[in-house]
Amino acid sequence: MKIQEFKIKSLNEYNISTKLYLPESKPKEIIIAIHGFGGDKESSTINLLAEKMLDVGFGLICFDFPGHGESEVEADKLTIDNCINDIISIEDYIKVKYNNEIKIDIFATSFGAYITLLKLLKLFKYETKYNKIILRAPAIKMDEILKNTLLREPFDKFKESGFTKLGFERVMNIQFSFYQELKQNQILKLYKNNHKILIIQGTEDDVAPIKDTKELISLDKSNFELFEIEGADHRMKKNGELEKALNKAKEYFIS
Repeated sequence: MKIQEFKIKSLNEYNISTKLYLPESKPKEIIIAIHGFGGDKESSTINLLAEKMLDVGFGLICFDFPGHGESEVEADKLTIDNCINDIISIEDYIKVKYNNEIKIDIFATSFGAYITLLKLLKLFKYETKYNKIILRAPAIKMDEILKNTLLREPFDKFKESGFTKLGFERVMNIQFSFYQELKQNQILKLYKNNHKILIIQGTEDDVAPIKDTKELISLDKSNFELFEIEGADHRMKKNGELEKALNKAKEYFIS
């Protein structure tokens, strides 16, 4: 196993903090792993997935969204377009590195899954055709999650001051304009897609309710598969839940 850490120049002109896991020989495919809100590329889920997939010859690349992890920019750069452009920048890096000869997969968690779905909704001249897509605990209604679950102060105070502090390892000044952008980009209103997608989610998700996921699936039953983990919450940290989720992901990627 080889692990490389480096910077990739974003389409937005800042550098993206990136980590690449590679098997000893040329990878069969590359998974782009996308973290959730307040997380980063050092996510335990991403690390465990990388270990599992390296064993079967896959590579994995992960990175930090603006304002997250080791990103060189602050949360004022945390916009939907910037996040989508960062994913495109990672894709471009893979395409150049492997001369467009390698398949690209996606494994995206929570907010990362929300951004991935929005990316699929937007039209790009040279859109990447993913081989496999897995969304873990997707934040379908990200605006409601920010307002009702993540926010640590009254919403009116957030609106009046124009920002709020959120995050875990790295505290971010989240702009009210970011919430407004989420409000304007609601997955259920914008949805269109031609990709097959596996969703892995706990039945007791306390951040991104599974009922929202099922509402999405009802719009396009032919393109979604839902793998439910009974009793699991958003983080899937008890009773081998994360292991079960990642074993399912591995099985899906190699199928």
